[in-house]
Amino acid sequence: MNLAMYEKWIWIELIGFDNTQSDFAVPAYMERIGFVPTAMSLLFFTPDFVHAHEGMESEAILPIEVCSYAARPYGKERNRQVWTNYQLRGLVAELQKHGAQIYCSFFDLFRVEGGETPRASEWCGAHPELYEMNKSGKALSVINPLRRFKDGTYYEDFFIRDLMVVMQDYGFDGYHGADGYTSPRKSLAEADYSDDMVEQFAQFSGLAAEKELLEACDDNPANMGKRAEWIWHHKRMEWIQFHGARWAQLWHKIMAALRQEGKKAFINTAWTRDPFEALYRYGVDYQQLAATGVDGFIVESVGASLSAGADETEYEPCTEFMSMLMTIKAYVPDTKLICLNAIQDTNEQWDALSHAPTVLERDIYAFSNMYVQDQTGLRRCASGFMACLGDGISEDGWKWIVKRWNLGFDSLAQRVVGASLVWSDEALHNSLEAYIASREWPAHKFTHEWISRGAPIHAVVNVKDLQQATGPIIVANLHTLPDDQLEQVLTYRNGAAVMIGRWTERVSKAAAGAGLSLECEANQLFCAVRNEHGECAEVFLMEQAKELVIEEQKSLSEINDGLTWLDSLYYSPVAEEFLNHCVQALIEITGAPRMLRNENHIRTAVLEMNPGRWRIIIRNLHMNYKTAHIDVGRSIETMSILTDFPGIPVDANDSKFKLYVPGRGMVIVELDFKAAD
Repeated sequence: MNLAMYEKWIWIELIGFDNTQSDFAVPAYMERIGFVPTAMSLLFFTPDFVHAHEGMESEAILPIEVCSYAARPYGKERNRQVWTNYQLRGLVAELQKHGAQIYCSFFDLFRVEGGETPRASEWCGAHPELYEMNKSGKALSVINPLRRFKDGTYYEDFFIRDLMVVMQDYGFDGYHGADGYTSPRKSLAEADYSDDMVEQFAQFSGLAAEKELLEACDDNPANMGKRAEWIWHHKRMEWIQFHGARWAQLWHKIMAALRQEGKKAFINTAWTRDPFEALYRYGVDYQQLAATGVDGFIVESVGASLSAGADETEYEPCTEFMSMLMTIKAYVPDTKLICLNAIQDTNEQWDALSHAPTVLERDIYAFSNMYVQDQTGLRRCASGFMACLGDGISEDGWKWIVKRWNLGFDSLAQRVVGASLVWSDEALHNSLEAYIASREWPAHKFTHEWISRGAPIHAVVNVKDLQQATGPIIVANLHTLPDDQLEQVLTYRNGAAVMIGRWTERVSKAAAGAGLSLECEANQLFCAVRNEHGECAEVFLMEQAKELVIEEQKSLSEINDGLTWLDSLYYSPVAEEFLNHCVQALIEITGAPRMLRNENHIRTAVLEMNPGRWRIIIRNLHMNYKTAHIDVGRSIETMSILTDFPGIPVDANDSKFKLYVPGRGMVIVELDFKAAD
């Protein structure tokens, strides 16, 4: 095994350590996990960890909700303990002695189950003017860090002062911005429409004279609802842009303060969302956040917990999150991405390691093997994993996890056998406007749907790096590209190209200039396939009226965007036949393996480790074992199994082989090909 370097992070609560021991059981914990973490983030749950801090002049007891997630009374190893500020400072120092960087983290939450009656954390409970407010006028039990105090001063300035005191007093190496401090908890369609946030919006957007924004509505739910509807339907782009700027402003201030003290920061992405939905749903612009100087993103790639049905969800997000990871990396290529690995969470009552190990294994292999092409060549999208959460895992459990992390990051592919998705920052923003107007699919939606149908798309390239790229490419929404990028794509000759878009006058003119002439109706969705010589190999169109049997198109004003991140946005229909045709075209031009049986259940990702060796990651979508019958198109000399399963050798028959894949799991094989005659 030629192990590539990657980072190992752990997110853990105080309940994972023992304050009855002088070393807080840190040496025993480190021995059990079997490695020195790059970083550990201590989860303190509530903003009261920062705001109720009384300094270090005397020893003080920490709030119980700081001592465990939402004050849960016990974990797998011990009951919740009463911790003091001095003990916490000692724990941080002890962990640092072992070589790990220590971050602090907390959510925007503050409701705690205290006996039979829920209560609010002390400081947060005293500041209801900071609570996020939905469009019905209801104050929610979360802090909105963009709000202002009653006197008009910004909470964020107060927060940063308190945060820096805590950072210094406990000696943390950095701040891990978690849920609520990197994005709102509710979607922009639903919150926050308080007088405070609307006044900030009016000032930012130059809309202070709009009569719909002048009326005070905090005490009038009906009027607040009307105002919210007016903003969302008439000033939606401005509302989104305002939030993007406000979250960036918050983090510019945080990073300036942290850098002054030599501290770092990593921040969670917005509710598992790709760049498009992060902007549309939550007003979070990853590029603006990256520009604040954050050290990296913790990407919320928590597929295993959702696949296993945490919180009784019915959601299978693996391919959606694969696409999400690629598009984030293309949008912020210079920002480090650490994937949040959903292992277990006792408070949220799910345990993928114990109850769904195949989906946990699937996540590890899938997310560690998504790639980006740039001017330096081919590199992974992810730089490592963060174990979530890290308490109560046995030594055998950690060995199981780390073995799979190691295999996932083993060696760097020389080539991904497939097509690279072409990403454009400008097209992202153009797609946002197109979605508002017609619910048109953005690039992420197309990519997710293609991968789910078996398309070999496991790499991405920003159009800015397209001239240095090699191999087949696929482009979604040609018509959203600016003129110069449209020309780059249409004249790409370093490999074959599959190009999808709407036939507009601008696209028609650019295509003709690049030697591509099509017969399309205006605004028709088309797919053009060109070989590496620029010759048009195939063209197919989506005849929506003939191919789709759908319910009457929803009125845009009737669509509900106030959805949780677990629910899909509404998109205009695209014909299944059109999507499948795109996938088959990709398989043809890339030389990806063909499924001979169980093609509805088996998916592959193929990495070329060197010109004579392929590593194939084989995924089973079904709950039960399924046999992968695969034809790689070249004569196989030898085969080896890199995963624990199946536990017996697998023989090849010329270019074909078959093996079992566990339900919702993955198997990795490596093939050496026979030398060409």
